[in-house]
Amino acid sequence: MLRRFLHNTAISAVAYGLAGVLGLFAVGLIAKSYGLAVLGLIVLVRGFLPSGFLILIDFGVSEITTQVIARGRLGDWSAASEKISLLTVIAAIAGVVSSIVLWLAAASLALVFKVAPEQAPAFVSILKITALILPIAFVGLIAEGALKGFEEYGWLRLTEVGGSVLYVASIYLAVWQNAAFEWIAYAYLAAMVAKYLVLALVIHLAVRGTPLRFCRWTSGSRQDVAYRSWLMFNNRIAGTLQQAIIPLLIGALYGPVEVGAFDLLTRLPRFLKTTMSPLYSAILPISTHLDEKTDVRRLQLLGRNGLVLPAAVIIPILVVIGLFSENILKVWVGAEHADQWPWLALALFVPAVSVMLGAGQTALMVRSDFLRINTRFLYLQVLTQYIVTAIAAVWLRERAFILGWVVSYILFAPLIAHRMLSFMSLPNSLFWQQLGRQMMVAAILAAMAASYKMYSEPTTLPALFVVGTIACIAAWALSITLILSRTDRAMVGKFARAMSQR
Repeated sequence: MLRRFLHNTAISAVAYGLAGVLGLFAVGLIAKSYGLAVLGLIVLVRGFLPSGFLILIDFGVSEITTQVIARGRLGDWSAASEKISLLTVIAAIAGVVSSIVLWLAAASLALVFKVAPEQAPAFVSILKITALILPIAFVGLIAEGALKGFEEYGWLRLTEVGGSVLYVASIYLAVWQNAAFEWIAYAYLAAMVAKYLVLALVIHLAVRGTPLRFCRWTSGSRQDVAYRSWLMFNNRIAGTLQQAIIPLLIGALYGPVEVGAFDLLTRLPRFLKTTMSPLYSAILPISTHLDEKTDVRRLQLLGRNGLVLPAAVIIPILVVIGLFSENILKVWVGAEHADQWPWLALALFVPAVSVMLGAGQTALMVRSDFLRINTRFLYLQVLTQYIVTAIAAVWLRERAFILGWVVSYILFAPLIAHRMLSFMSLPNSLFWQQLGRQMMVAAILAAMAASYKMYSEPTTLPALFVVGTIACIAAWALSITLILSRTDRAMVGKFARAMSQR
């Protein structure tokens, strides 16, 4: 099980890293070639996909599908067939209804988001094409969840990377041909449809050797799916208000340029946060098996390692990125945006908190009692986020949303950690101990970066890559020495041996 988990984690890390890096290049190219207004329009359109604002009505079908198939693999394929059939119907209905609504509302949305008259027809056209593919996108969530349940991450990540490659190539082609910006949006939608068509074929092959089939569902299956969907819907409300709806609010309040500016400053932190989320998804099937077997000791081991080891690897790198954020903006999108580096550095607190808590939260997702408590914290976190944003909006405009986002994560991290560790019967002091060690490493890295910048600054991509690589190596060395205990280092060695075994 350990080797399978590490294999899936490695696949997710590499695939999402490649796809995310390609996405970062895409954003920089769009901002440089078409301007912040066009970047903002593209971001607004994507808000009406299941990965954006419409995640609110997906009812967690992907995550529930993963859990259902993971349990089916333990032997109960009859219940899995019933629940998968019902989840597919739910996804299809959500896709069709949202498609109709978006098609009818397209013209009105151009007015709501203050789209310039010369760009409004293209914006409406993109929204209508998006509406046509929404049913495919929603049903595609079932395919993604099923592949995770079967722990077949290779095809899932391959299609994501392949789609990203095609999309970035289309942007370079559009810039080279001086094409209208709407073709960039069409290329993204085409790559997404191609991804789901490939996944449909892979799912057909994976299911063929199992008893999993579409069938009528019983009242017991319907009640279980309805209960879990309701919990996920409540969780989605908080998550949507926390992040997905923000670009739409900024567009309605200020316009596409401000949406582009917000996306630019939060793209790298959100990329890092999103990249880590699929790593945690590899934990879900394992935690389902552990929960079914009530294996408390292994769940504790999973929880402690999930809190300590990913943070020891990733947070020092986030510190390095924050220390060189001004140089990153200059190289990535141009010197005209480099003065906004403090906001980029501030936003990195969000993935830092996520990497400490994400693995444990994902492992406990199978516990409905924890999910309820975690959802309450999310609502309070969102309330705090909007209060801070409302207070600061007069002075900071779109940057107030960044401030509220970060403050809410920082304030609620200790509370969520306490509950999470309590459910795993782990001491609450573990969180504070790791936080103190991370702060010590960050202080040393800051002193090293300040000393280097007194004599030199990386101004090109190769120079930034070299300096960043050296800084990351130093950060990992400090992490191994100051953050990881002897037991933690032994566990890293165990992971390495598990990965190398055939």
